[in-house]
Amino acid sequence: MTEEKLVAQEPTLVENQESIDNIGEIDLPSFDCKPYIGKVVEINTVELKTDGIYEPYFFVETLKVAEFGGKPVTATKMLGLQRDAKGKLGWGAETQTGLFLKSMNVSHPTELVGKKVILQTKLVTQGKNKGKVFFDF
Repeated sequence: MTEEKLVAQEPTLVENQESIDNIGEIDLPSFDCKPYIGKVVEINTVELKTDGIYEPYFFVETLKVAEFGGKPVTATKMLGLQRDAKGKLGWGAETQTGLFLKSMNVSHPTELVGKKVILQTKLVTQGKNKGKVFFDF
């Protein structure tokens, strides 16, 4: 059995058409959520998603609330799922998912489509979007 030796290479910076030294923070237009807070909007889709990092989750999205930069603005919510001791996927009655479903008077996330929700905002406190405000319900 031979032992392979890994040797770190010098890091290289590849420049394309822009000079890397000229790239930095810029001013971008921002979307003002305030006029939409408290508006009633309908849930449009519920999808079961897996992204390889988290357990599968339900992704819930409303109809279009507004448009910004030529793209639709919607409110979204992730409903987390967990596995029990036997490996079955679901949610607990007292988890955020369970409590949300109960507050919406449904027993399963697929029953949320067509239900009306009130728009709120949510401040992200961690991760890559820390400090940003998004629509929630």
